[in-house]
Amino acid sequence: MRVAGVLSALLFGTAIVIVQPVATALTPSEIAEIAQQITVRIDGANTGSGVIMERQGNVYTVVTNWHVVQEKGNYTVHTPDGKKYTFNHSQVKQFRGVDLAIFQFTSNENYRVAEKGNSDQIKLGINISVAGYPQGTSDIKFIRGAISSRVSNPKDGYAFVYDIGGFPGMSGGAILDEQGKLVGIHGRAKTRPDTNATTVLGIPLNTYLSLALSVQSVATAPAPQPPNPPVANVPKAQPRNSPVATASSTAQFTLAKTLIGHSTKVNQYGVIEGQVESVAISPDGRTLASGSHDNTIKIWNIATGQAIRTLNGNSFSIVFNSVAFSPDGKTLASGSWDTTIKIWNVATGQEIRTITGYAPLMGSIAISPDGRTLVSSSFDKTIKIWNITTGQEIRTLNGHSSQVTSFAFSPDGRTLASGSIDSTIKIWNITTGQEIRTLNGHSGWVRSVAISPDGRTLVSGSGDNTIKIWNITTGLEIRTLNGHSGKVFSVAISPDGKTLASGSSDKTIKIWNISTGQEIRILNGHSDLVNSVAFSPDGKTLASGSRDATIKIWRLSE
Repeated sequence: MRVAGVLSALLFGTAIVIVQPVATALTPSEIAEIAQQITVRIDGANTGSGVIMERQGNVYTVVTNWHVVQEKGNYTVHTPDGKKYTFNHSQVKQFRGVDLAIFQFTSNENYRVAEKGNSDQIKLGINISVAGYPQGTSDIKFIRGAISSRVSNPKDGYAFVYDIGGFPGMSGGAILDEQGKLVGIHGRAKTRPDTNATTVLGIPLNTYLSLALSVQSVATAPAPQPPNPPVANVPKAQPRNSPVATASSTAQFTLAKTLIGHSTKVNQYGVIEGQVESVAISPDGRTLASGSHDNTIKIWNIATGQAIRTLNGNSFSIVFNSVAFSPDGKTLASGSWDTTIKIWNVATGQEIRTITGYAPLMGSIAISPDGRTLVSSSFDKTIKIWNITTGQEIRTLNGHSSQVTSFAFSPDGRTLASGSIDSTIKIWNITTGQEIRTLNGHSGWVRSVAISPDGRTLVSGSGDNTIKIWNITTGLEIRTLNGHSGKVFSVAISPDGKTLASGSSDKTIKIWNISTGQEIRILNGHSDLVNSVAFSPDGKTLASGSRDATIKIWRLSE
């Protein structure tokens, strides 16, 4: 116990500084391909273009110019694969003060969503690309140029001015930077009658993002059964008790209860022996497991806040990110400083088996979505994959230059993300054991990683006090979230993929909108650093474990 306290205190202050790499520019053809995949054509009372901005399940959100869809009547969306989807003007939501609007359509097809860039970084002379569908054609037009001016007091949001010819019908199309990220919405062209000079304008993406939180859910109608080709209306808005609607943009979590049961004794180093290092919520949302430095795991009834049982068997502290439920909720895995991983029967509290060969310092474990394999980190900088049923090692992954501190499986179980003290995140093919790519950008050790429910986005929390959001497919950073004044120890993504929770050494939990990067709320209540946060399967409950030896249960207000 004393060793654990000393090492924890030392490592909390550790940071490994690396040089952040410069983003690599894509070729024009690569940017054009992205533009084709995210840009749609809009026909109806008016014509124009739009950008696929968000996806939630089978519901896609498209942003366009308000002047494209302001006329009453029905409209048709033509997607990149040639399919058509209908919506009505009544289902469009206008953004006040700017020439922007959003609407939705439903589809079971897998359409690409625009990767958001930072429009504040688009300065004079920066190269951009514009894409859209000129009026009277079904072919997309892709034009490249540069920013020639930025309007300080823009009318209708049009702050970008660029030296690109505009064509009717391209309004609402994408403005992309040199990394293929969306940085604005193309929309307007003006011609001076005295010189015939044309000025082309666009709305910076950050204007859209700053207003997105204030725009309520689009009012929608039931989706009919699609004929062939599919024609779909926007689905009816989710009811308040729907699991999909739980982590909404308001995300007003309030403290429901505090669970006390781990040891509150303070050792000679001033560290509470029962500090909670890891929390996990069962798949049915009824039970919580907490791993602590007091060498125990406690199983709690979330509804009542009562401890159901205590699992004893570890001869040393439970380490970071080291309690995990199996997908069926029947078993629990725990990792300990005593170099073992134990598999427990949750219902009886009996130990099923012990896996040896786990050598943690700041280690982590995770169970695959199919429940068959377990991954663990080791002090020798490797990742080990185990067969849970037999306890046998399947393979070892090598690549990190320092110990791995966190894991996250993709929803399909084929991909693994690992965060390390070496300040990198690596993406692995779990079947072959091959490294797919390395994500660089943090200047401190990566303490926690999480993958979105659609498997496209990765979130990382670091000792550099930041949270980064990444595109898993490209390995490119989408944005950095700044707001914590201390190290970010834990990140968790809500089941609907819209909301992010982060726990920090600044003793707070922050709730973020993943799409916009906006901080929604700060949860205060812990008296010491927050080691772990976890969402319930319905997204209505958030659990947090702290060095103050407590677990707090936060509930989403109705």
